[in-house]
Amino acid sequence: MKNTLLALAVLAGATLATPNVQAKDLTGGFVNLGAGRASYHATFDSYDLGSEHGTAVILNAGYRTQFIGFEAGYTDLGSISSRDGTTYAKLSGDGWTAGINGHFNPTDAWYISARGGAFMWKLHGTAQSSDPANSFKEKASRQSLGWYAGVGTGYDINKSWSIGANFDYYSISKQGLDIGNRIYTVSAEYRF
Repeated sequence: MKNTLLALAVLAGATLATPNVQAKDLTGGFVNLGAGRASYHATFDSYDLGSEHGTAVILNAGYRTQFIGFEAGYTDLGSISSRDGTTYAKLSGDGWTAGINGHFNPTDAWYISARGGAFMWKLHGTAQSSDPANSFKEKASRQSLGWYAGVGTGYDINKSWSIGANFDYYSISKQGLDIGNRIYTVSAEYRF
C-alpha cells in the first residue's frame, strides 16, 4: 500500500516539474463531496481478522493559494455487519480530518490532486444475541488519532466546478488493532 502511495506521489511530483503545469490560479475557498466504496482490512496483533466492504462519504472544505492549501472535513467510513444464527455484530467508523490539499493542472481541464493529514477517528461496535439461553447486547466505542492520504484525478468543468475519481487511505490503529481503510470515490468540488 505504501509503495502504491509513493508511486502516485512521485507521479504527481513529476507532473509538477513539467513547464506551465499550473495554468490557472485556484486561489480561494472550496468544498468537496465524495461518495464511494470503503474496503476494510483488519488485523489484531498480526492476526488477520479479514476484509469487508462498505460505503463511505467524504466531505471537505478548505482554502488554496494557487494550487495548494489546507482542508478540514468529515469522513463517514460506513459500516460492516455480520449475522450468525442468533448473534449479530456491527462495526462502523467515522472521524474528522485536517491536512493539506493540492490541485495541480497538467492541462487546462485535467487535474491531479493529492491530500494528507491527521484523522481523528472513532469506531462504534455493537454485538447482540437473541439466543434465550445466552441473551446479550453490548455497545462500545474507541477513538484515537491516525492519519490519511489520498490521490485523485479529474476534470475541471470551469473555474468553479470539477468532478473526479479518488483513492484515499485512512489508518486506524490502537492497542494491537489495525484497520486499514481503502476508499474509492467519485467527487464533485465547488470553488468560490
